[in-house]
Amino acid sequence: MIPTVRSRLVAAAASFLLGFAVANVAILLVTGPDRWLLVGVAAVLMVTGAVGVLVADTPRRLSLWAVLGLEVLAVFTALPLLWTFTVATSSQAPSGLWPEGISWSAFDTVLSDATYRRATATSVLVGVTAAVIAMLVAVPAGFVLVRRPFRGGRVVYGLVVAALLAPLVAFAGPWADQLLDLGWFDHRWSLLLPMLGVTVPLATWFVVTVARNAPWHLLDSVRADGATRGQQLRTFAVPALGPGLLLSSVLVVVVACHDVVLGAALSASEGARPLPATLLLAADRDDHAVVAAAGLLWLLPVLVIALVMPRRALTLLGRTYR
Repeated sequence: MIPTVRSRLVAAAASFLLGFAVANVAILLVTGPDRWLLVGVAAVLMVTGAVGVLVADTPRRLSLWAVLGLEVLAVFTALPLLWTFTVATSSQAPSGLWPEGISWSAFDTVLSDATYRRATATSVLVGVTAAVIAMLVAVPAGFVLVRRPFRGGRVVYGLVVAALLAPLVAFAGPWADQLLDLGWFDHRWSLLLPMLGVTVPLATWFVVTVARNAPWHLLDSVRADGATRGQQLRTFAVPALGPGLLLSSVLVVVVACHDVVLGAALSASEGARPLPATLLLAADRDDHAVVAAAGLLWLLPVLVIALVMPRRALTLLGRTYR
């Protein structure tokens, strides 16, 4: 038996056994509509395992492990979203995953509540400003790292990645002390400087990825034809670099707007607190439906990006479909 066939059979067996386990849990432990939801998930996994056995010996390029991983990822993504939607649309504490008696009053409350609107404005203002400053720094830095190699360039890029991976919790305390000393603590714009520690490394990483994937030979061809700077910008930079840099800016804004640690650590009042920190600190109140509705509305831009530009977003993150 060749290794490919063996791997497919193992993946098929794992998928079938996982589906069998989910089916038993659904039948023995779960009641109501949730039982049939889990039974449907189990059926998909078991069918995947059965089909995997049938196609294990085919010459087609097929990874059953990738199919199984995609299904598991879909389940672990869809079920929490379904639960959040159920909480947001239920007039009382929900008893299961499946929504019953849908009510949209929580969404109306979020859109009309001054606290959530103020927190949203704070998140957007700080996130957009931090992203603009970060891109102004990252674009020249990223293109120099790719197009103008220099001694120590790898070390510089390694430091950028290290700063990107650094835990924000470790810096929240020192930043709070500095802002207290400067008299800037608990202000809407007090989050801007600490946020640059997140956005600048992230923007540089994205710009380096865009620059590495750019077809620079086209720029050389345009220059060889005697194109002016305006023609180079119009014929090369805008179509070849523009979409990647635009998406990089959007992703940096999204990351900055969704930060929780800095917002919770550096803001003591509702007037200066961004939306993620507001939702985090409001979770212990009784308005769980309102918090869930605000979280779903705040998640919409991310879902739009994932649906509209999935391939380019994965390329920026270092992965492609190929």
